[in-house]
Amino acid sequence: MRRSAVLVAFLLVTFVWSWTLWALAAWLELPGAAAEVLIVAGRFGPSLAAIAVTVAAAGRSGLTGLLAPLRRWRAPAPIWWLVVAGPVVIVLAAIGLAALLGTPPGPFNDPATAYLVLPAFLLILVFGGPLGEELGWRGFALDRLQARAGPVPASLLLGLVWGLWHLPLFLDPGQVQASLPPVLYLGQTTTTAVFYTWLWNRTRSLPIVLVLHTMTNLAAGVFPLLAPEAPNDLAFGLAIALAGLGALALIGGTHRRLGYERTRVAAPTSTVTRRGRAPAQRRPPQAS
Repeated sequence: MRRSAVLVAFLLVTFVWSWTLWALAAWLELPGAAAEVLIVAGRFGPSLAAIAVTVAAAGRSGLTGLLAPLRRWRAPAPIWWLVVAGPVVIVLAAIGLAALLGTPPGPFNDPATAYLVLPAFLLILVFGGPLGEELGWRGFALDRLQARAGPVPASLLLGLVWGLWHLPLFLDPGQVQASLPPVLYLGQTTTTAVFYTWLWNRTRSLPIVLVLHTMTNLAAGVFPLLAPEAPNDLAFGLAIALAGLGALALIGGTHRRLGYERTRVAAPTSTVTRRGRAPAQRRPPQAS
């Protein structure tokens, strides 16, 4: 199966799985808990599609390679600080700038409830999107797009697809997307995709991007960034603008490479032998 066909198959399975389940949750008018099961199952579309397409294209050896980055936790301490604290800093800075521009923040959570942050982190990680998405977006699709288009175009394209995949959730009043302008949301996924690409290329670690995704969602929920806690969308727009400036600085600072090295980041093979095994490949040289 050609690489382009593998990407098309991945996107097709992702969208069909997720959009079908989300449509059923809306059309069947199920009770709250039953509808939420379908919503959560739909969030696993990208990761399940990555697994299914990888097994079909490259068999067990391909699946082993796909899952290997889930075990890569090691990264320099500054990167861990960045993925944990970065989203919080951007959210608080955006709320502060909005206040300076005349939009006071909504009510903050009681500090006495801070002990709930860890359970909320785990719930978001597993059921809120990151675990269901990142194996597909970054672990499967990104390297293939980078090999064809380069890191910056691949980031922007994947960020756009990532945002468009959420579109049915804008029609569900029970989802956070329903209170957000779709254009701003697409701006958020497109700009932040640049950071995900840089982190992925630097670390080859799915836990790193999983934590960034989870912390982004957590910071937006803990602090009054989004409606209805925020009085309007100004703070959200400013957060996207700050992320966009950071993305531009990162693109310029890396000379548009975003940590990408062809000798190190080889697109996974999608060729299958007659016995169903991917052909052996020489190990790429390790970058210093």
